[in-house]
Amino acid sequence: MAKKITATPQLLADLIARVPEGLLHKTTLTKRMIVEPDVVEEARTAGWIEREGAFYYDPARVTPEQVRAFYPGVRPPIPPVKRDGAFFDAPIRDRLAAREAVLSDEDRQFISRLLPQGFVSSETLVQSPEDEARLRLLLDKKALRRMDEMIYDPLHVSETTVSSFRRSLRLDDSRQQVFEFLTAQPGSTAPRETLAEKFGRKNINDLVNAGDLVSFWITSRKSSAPAMWVRPKKADPNLAQDAAEEASRIHDEDWLPVLEAAGEMLRPGAREGITVRSKAVARTYTLSNAAKRLGAKPATLEDAAKSGLLNSAIDPEGHTRLSAAQIEAAAADPEFAAQIAGFEQVKTRDIAIVTGLTYEAVRYRLQKANISRATPTWGQVRGRWGLPPTLKEFREQFRAKKTEWRVHVREERAREDEEAQTRWKVELERRDSLRARLVAAFPKWENDRRAQQQIILHLGPPNSGKTHDALNALAQAGSGWYLGPLRLLAFEVFDRLNARGVPCNLLTGEEHIPIPGARITAATIEMFNSNMSGDCVIVDEAQMLADPDRGWAWTRALMEAQAPEIHVIGPYTAQTLIGKLAEAAAIPMAVQEHERLAPIRVADKPWPLYELPPRTILVAFSRRMVLFLKSELEHLRRSVSVIYGNLPPEVRRKQSDRFANGETEICVATDAVGMGLNLPADYVCFYEVEKYDGQQMRTLKPAEVQQIGGRAGRFGISASGEVGATTRYNLRTVSDLFYAEADPLIFARVAPTVEDIEMLPGTLGDRLQQWAALESIPDNLRGVLTTADLSEQIELARMLDEEEVRDLGLATAIKLTNAPTRETTRWYWRECATAILSTRAMPLPPSPPPQIRDDLHLEDAEHSINCADIYLWLASRREFDWFAPHEEQVRKERTEWSAQIDLALLRRIDSARRCSRCNRRLPPHHAYSICDDCYHSGASWRSR
Repeated sequence: MAKKITATPQLLADLIARVPEGLLHKTTLTKRMIVEPDVVEEARTAGWIEREGAFYYDPARVTPEQVRAFYPGVRPPIPPVKRDGAFFDAPIRDRLAAREAVLSDEDRQFISRLLPQGFVSSETLVQSPEDEARLRLLLDKKALRRMDEMIYDPLHVSETTVSSFRRSLRLDDSRQQVFEFLTAQPGSTAPRETLAEKFGRKNINDLVNAGDLVSFWITSRKSSAPAMWVRPKKADPNLAQDAAEEASRIHDEDWLPVLEAAGEMLRPGAREGITVRSKAVARTYTLSNAAKRLGAKPATLEDAAKSGLLNSAIDPEGHTRLSAAQIEAAAADPEFAAQIAGFEQVKTRDIAIVTGLTYEAVRYRLQKANISRATPTWGQVRGRWGLPPTLKEFREQFRAKKTEWRVHVREERAREDEEAQTRWKVELERRDSLRARLVAAFPKWENDRRAQQQIILHLGPPNSGKTHDALNALAQAGSGWYLGPLRLLAFEVFDRLNARGVPCNLLTGEEHIPIPGARITAATIEMFNSNMSGDCVIVDEAQMLADPDRGWAWTRALMEAQAPEIHVIGPYTAQTLIGKLAEAAAIPMAVQEHERLAPIRVADKPWPLYELPPRTILVAFSRRMVLFLKSELEHLRRSVSVIYGNLPPEVRRKQSDRFANGETEICVATDAVGMGLNLPADYVCFYEVEKYDGQQMRTLKPAEVQQIGGRAGRFGISASGEVGATTRYNLRTVSDLFYAEADPLIFARVAPTVEDIEMLPGTLGDRLQQWAALESIPDNLRGVLTTADLSEQIELARMLDEEEVRDLGLATAIKLTNAPTRETTRWYWRECATAILSTRAMPLPPSPPPQIRDDLHLEDAEHSINCADIYLWLASRREFDWFAPHEEQVRKERTEWSAQIDLALLRRIDSARRCSRCNRRLPPHHAYSICDDCYHSGASWRSR
């Protein structure tokens, strides 16, 4: 069950402001929310709501008299609201104002004819062809809606209210008919099932739920089971009870049909009775007694009766009875008994035991004979495959062989268990041997040169000058590397150092920009060459050591760098882990703590979208939500930049530059913004406080809120920073997490070397999976290291067969599987791999749409760039560059495609998801491709 939301005075007011009727019933609220009395009182004191009976209402739109005038049963639903208290729709007053602005006077006059109720039948509303045309127009505009014969205004009345009214009208008709029928019955009562068959189950249920009919239970002697009866609410309950009990009582004459079917013969040992019941009982057997008499199963006799071989009757008490004459005839006549025995079901396993065949062989023979393998009967199998002619002999043989079979089964299982134990022991020895070999080959990080090295660990929150100080050390050293997680960060350092007059190269997975005379390289961390470390190496965003997918690159850079100075930049949560790694490699470590340069605080109140201050980073956690918020803010006439993971780095850079230069007021971003991007934001506002982490939706962790929120307030640009959220609920969550103590990092990640994979048997995919499962880490590092998540690499490896891996060579095949793919681009990677294996040019990436008009076009363009990244990544490796003759063309096209995306985002493309039928905007978390209106109209059409 979903956890209830705790209502606040503001949330309560916001809910009622979005209900067309302007009121909500107390029970409707309490089903979904926790509503404390003091919350209601606070909202009333503020003048936001009032109470009348069990209803809370909006005093600005509804009077107490109007609340009392609503007929019973009206229960408007709670408007759609997220767990964080955010709404998908604007208040009714705002929506009415927006509608008024686009409607003509004639439209408004026509809609007013539905008031005061807000709905009316189409027959009453449409009096002329002009009315018909006007109605169609307003229905197309969604200004009015239809529910069968009713037309209603969705801004004055809810669909549930209209449905309730229609149900009430229908019940008025049903109520009269049902009451007339019941009045004619003894005690004014009847079984509920009888009424349901006569008047419809739904009508009777509605009358019971409305309180017009009262239900009560009667234990029927005819069936020995309770039956539900109903009576009108005003009927005498005692008379109804007596009438129902009388109708449920068994009378002696009710046994006459059983007596007539029984015949004249009495059961052995039975005496002639006086009543009809006693006479019928004396001449019949129940199923269980007849089964005992014949040595059969009750189900067998029941099947024989159903087939017509035996006469049966259901007595008034609900029992099946068989004629004593027939049962005694079967007991005396073996041939007749054999006919009855033919209906007995036998188990396939029992047939196998008696015949000596295997279970599978018996199933095959049954199938070949067109006999059910699940429920064969004795009549179908007797005499086949060496089975005896009678069921009695079959049972005797089964009992004789069952003990022998059980002994055989126990012996077989013991043998299988012993073999399994042996296999498992061999497998454990094999794994231990492999693990020992892998552990022996594990890199020896400790060496004689370590004493001449030093790790300088820069710790502090965002915007504390950590990177600035580290870059100064790199510039002063004159040679080395800056290593970061993003191409965007590498670009930023590349520009920054060159602008200072410090020559710096750029090296990422897709591009290499050499600068004459440069001995420093800004790179994405996977590109680091430890054998050419230089005099200083900077490892940025050190918390990425723990990242399941890429953390291995940080571990390798930290532990294999040969520079005298290794500057590591990260939060306090990374200190313990880095200290253990430094100790394991015997590298001296010094810690430099950095204080935040600009103060930061959590806001006192939430910032709704329409009140977001300029220079705000608005944080969401999916591409879909980022684009939805961009569209919403642009409708509010705000200028917006966007940053999300799938956006090409060049576009991200242009978008962030526009925000930095003041060309846009708001930057809507995913958590990619927390990874070192230097955006001059005064405010960071969380629209969401939950994210999908690849496995489940979860609340943000303190470290995530602190890392992202810390982007607020850039030193030298802003006097201070402020972190907030769009709702009160989210703001409380952000405040708690921002000031909470973050959990320290526990494990760094490691990945296999080619030498590791060479030691393992099987296909390349199997080898990678085995390496991950073996966790071959030396004992002294088991509390510090764990294996990387190789799932994407394994998926790619499984797309190569063993012959292809041999043709490529293991090292080349592993490098090929390191390409930057995702699920949607694996097909293109496979086409490139096929071309490489065939020694021909790789195919060009798919082209994007010529124009980007909407979200689907945008997604296609991003997909094309992702494929281009694979091409360029492969082209940048010497093993594959021969197969990329069009590298410059692809690089140029990729640049053009990125520019198209940037221009499209600048043009305010329609990025909202839309209904595939009516093209209406869908809410951001809508789970389906069509809107609710189209679904319901489709359902109505189907029912008609």
